[in-house]
Amino acid sequence: MNELVSIVVPIYNVEKYLSKCIDSLIDQTYKNLEIILVNDGSTDQSGDIAQQYAKQDSRIRYIVQKNKGLGGARNTGLEYAKGNYILFIDSDDYIRNNMVEKMVKAMEANALDIVVCEYERVNEKGEYIERYHLPFLDHKVYDPLHQKEVLLMDPAAWNKMYKRELFEHTNLRFPDRVWYEDLRTTPKLIAQAKRVGFLHEPFYLYLQRASSIMNSTTLSRQAESLQAMDDLIHYFKANHLYKTYEKELEFLCIAHVYVFGINRVARIPHSKAMTQKFKEYTVENFPNFHSNPYFSLFTPKEKKFYKWIDHNQIWKIQLGDKVKKEVKKWKKH
Repeated sequence: MNELVSIVVPIYNVEKYLSKCIDSLIDQTYKNLEIILVNDGSTDQSGDIAQQYAKQDSRIRYIVQKNKGLGGARNTGLEYAKGNYILFIDSDDYIRNNMVEKMVKAMEANALDIVVCEYERVNEKGEYIERYHLPFLDHKVYDPLHQKEVLLMDPAAWNKMYKRELFEHTNLRFPDRVWYEDLRTTPKLIAQAKRVGFLHEPFYLYLQRASSIMNSTTLSRQAESLQAMDDLIHYFKANHLYKTYEKELEFLCIAHVYVFGINRVARIPHSKAMTQKFKEYTVENFPNFHSNPYFSLFTPKEKKFYKWIDHNQIWKIQLGDKVKKEVKKWKKH
């Protein structure tokens, strides 16, 4: 077990968090690494920090490029990667020191194309918020063609290790300068994989901060989830996979457009028209979505949001948001 692992880290204005991220990579128990730091046009001190690390550790490669967004930075890292296994780490997050070792071991023991681990959300003090639990069996090998539910996992790119050949054979890459680049890419990779495995250990620490991409509250950014679904549907149709994965794509639309999407949009002022657009998109593309077989995958909280949206009770989401804000104000005083 000594295959080279390429860890790709896109960097954009994360001077406050970058050292903690890189330290967690350097400290891995698995040592045969190359750490590819891609400075995606940072305007703060992130580049200086990354350069200093590159001078101190020969395993670190530092690359500078004009801003291409998170997807474009990952693609650049892939171009330079020499490892047989690829890992993407976001530069404001960090990982436990045995993550790479455990994931490589799983990849090799089961000849996997992708292995996925659980993760924990933490705040800026490193305090635990919540854990993401995988709804799949630990160490079992899944074939996406016959166990299609694996397509429905969290599409995040960063809690997964990929066999490099998967990118080479499919020529799949992340789109540049868009939001929801993971939703546009990960389901395609899974559908093209033959062997996928899971580890029920939270090796990845996801930093939840107010200024992160997923906390963005502009209508234009949220609308890109519709474009992401269009992209997925087009890809699966073009590659003659749509009929095979129609119910899975339908549930991805229910989750990321109808429930998560409307849940985010509803919290933005003057969003009624956009909320209606999200509803119409789901109905137009999947008119029978209410009979989807995967609703049991929703958490109780997600089922509650689905019910409110379905019964035109979005005001309950908005009211809940107002109450939370008032409670925060009260606690400060």
